[in-house]
Amino acid sequence: MPMNFKRYVIIAVSLLSIVLAHADEKDRIAQTKRSLPGLKGEKLLAAYDSLLVLYFYEGDIENQIVYINHLIRLSKTLHEEKKAARYICERASIFYNADMNDSLIAVAKEDMEYLRESRQWNQYYEVWTHLVNTYAYSGKTGEGLKEVDEMYRDAESRHDQYGIGLAYYAMGNVYNNMHNWEESEENYQKSIEVLSKIQPIPHLLPDIFSYYGDVLEEQHKYDVLKQHTIHWKSFLRHYFAEAKKNKVYKEDDETLWAYYYLGCCQASLGLGNLNEAERQLDQVRKRIQSPDDYVSMCWLYYSAQLNLLKGRYQEALELNDQRTQYMQDTDDIFMDIKVRQQRAEILTRLGRDAEAAKLYREMYTINDSINTHETKRQLTEMNTRYHVNELKVKQQQDQIKIILIGASIIMLVLLGFILYRYRAAKRLKIAHDKLLVAYDQLEETTTAKERIESELRIARDIQMGMVPRQFPPFPERTDIDLYASMTPAKEVGGDLYDYFILHERLYFCVGDVSGKGVPASLFMAVACNLFRVIAQQEIPPCEIARQLNDALSADNENGMFVTMFIGVINLASGKMDFCNAGHNPPVIMNDGDAAHFLELEYNCCLGLFPGAEFDGGTIDDVREHPFFVYTDGLNEAENATQQQFGDNRLLSVLQSHSYENAQHTIDTLKEEVARHVAGADPSDDLTMLCVKINHPTA
Repeated sequence: MPMNFKRYVIIAVSLLSIVLAHADEKDRIAQTKRSLPGLKGEKLLAAYDSLLVLYFYEGDIENQIVYINHLIRLSKTLHEEKKAARYICERASIFYNADMNDSLIAVAKEDMEYLRESRQWNQYYEVWTHLVNTYAYSGKTGEGLKEVDEMYRDAESRHDQYGIGLAYYAMGNVYNNMHNWEESEENYQKSIEVLSKIQPIPHLLPDIFSYYGDVLEEQHKYDVLKQHTIHWKSFLRHYFAEAKKNKVYKEDDETLWAYYYLGCCQASLGLGNLNEAERQLDQVRKRIQSPDDYVSMCWLYYSAQLNLLKGRYQEALELNDQRTQYMQDTDDIFMDIKVRQQRAEILTRLGRDAEAAKLYREMYTINDSINTHETKRQLTEMNTRYHVNELKVKQQQDQIKIILIGASIIMLVLLGFILYRYRAAKRLKIAHDKLLVAYDQLEETTTAKERIESELRIARDIQMGMVPRQFPPFPERTDIDLYASMTPAKEVGGDLYDYFILHERLYFCVGDVSGKGVPASLFMAVACNLFRVIAQQEIPPCEIARQLNDALSADNENGMFVTMFIGVINLASGKMDFCNAGHNPPVIMNDGDAAHFLELEYNCCLGLFPGAEFDGGTIDDVREHPFFVYTDGLNEAENATQQQFGDNRLLSVLQSHSYENAQHTIDTLKEEVARHVAGADPSDDLTMLCVKINHPTA
């Protein structure tokens, strides 16, 4: 009871302090406003500046704009060009951060003209950067591309490294918004290289480190991202040391460190270092300023991802619930897809397949190609305009030549030249018309191709999210050594695997759908979900196969089918019941690494014959005997001469490599298959699952 009372007292005192501080700020604002009529010149400027700061802490955007406008006008009147430049930059920043796009666009060009005339080059390029970012993030990608191109050429013409560095940064943002991660990565990297050499350190550089880390994560370059965080940490220490040395107060110290720890967390999650990721997320949480700020949103997303990977599905869902609530206040379609995809994967792990399927259908309806058509049109217009400008310059040069030649040659040569120009112009018009037709065809083809590729990428992500990918899958258990791998031959495939524990029994399956590509992937999704639903009835493998077959056979007009091996292992006794539905025979390894194919009843495939019966088999005790299941993408993998990997080679590899663990077995076979095919295109999907049940340790 005393501890609770003490806590309530602390909370009450904290709230009282906030109320008193707010009241104090209100008093200071009122007092400063009362003093304005009697102030002039520098004193009036200082008063306006104080009001701007006070309204900033109040979060009053409307009054911030009022007093920043007063400061700009008064600074210009007093010929305080450096102060005017600083306030112009602050106004652009206020407009940009408050999403007041029209306001920023309306004043940017006039502000840039003043900064150019007063030779305030750093602020000149900063305002230009805000303008490019505003176009990029408001859907006017074409305008953003035009502006950043002009910005780069302007800075390069004056050899202004600050302007060049910011142009690379702005270009990175444009490509980032277009989801062109490779170009975005390259431009952020160039920006960091250029701006890191400038003293004093540009205040935008910490943000660029964060953006660069994000695009590395999008490309799954986790090793590169980890190296980047080492450079990032060194930079931040130097940045804050310089700020302290120069007595410059950095208001957002904690936020910048929060972005750094988020980058570390992204790398750790990608590399599977979950304990490190948890420690880094704790550091992020300490630095959250507000429950609805960007840092908090990121913390919720990656905390949910961490809990998902650790198998804490209910905790992951609760965190995703909180993140989903904030999606109502944003139009970031790309983040919406990521949050929904994470939620669908969590629901699948919780066995709530119907809800997960509904989310996947919703994701398909979201337009993932943001402004693709408009962007391509703007790019085409840019290229066409530049080409026309070049023609105009050439025509002007030719006209000057004609005038000079006309002054020294006879009229007959002039007439001949004019006739030649007429014919050339006619040919040029024909070529130009053909070029425009080619542009239109290229635009349509490119847009269609990009949409198909984007949809296939989403389909691949969805498909890969349907099979469990957390390894080790049951970190709390020492008696289960299990690892699986699935590699589609195309963007999406028809192989599948699944496993789960129910009442001390390990249920698992490996399957191969007839055909490849999108049709096979859809059939795979149905089969995968049906297996999990049916198997949870705790019925024998042969009964699971029978019900699966009846469900898949219904309305199967295309005649698709799936081969499948189904196993159920009693973890207490080691007894394994199994059923093989037309699948390749698994391999079991005995003492001394001896390996042989399992003798079994094959049965028919699933999905072709409704009402078919299935026979199963039993192994009394599989403990300490590694068990390996695979699809025919392994033994039928072909090299350039169409020679298959083969069953004998499979057994030879398993016997010649001492068993270390399930993952080592699968990685070894992957290497051997890659060595065999020697770069030839894969002929089929390749899926492998290896499991070894150990005797429980004392």
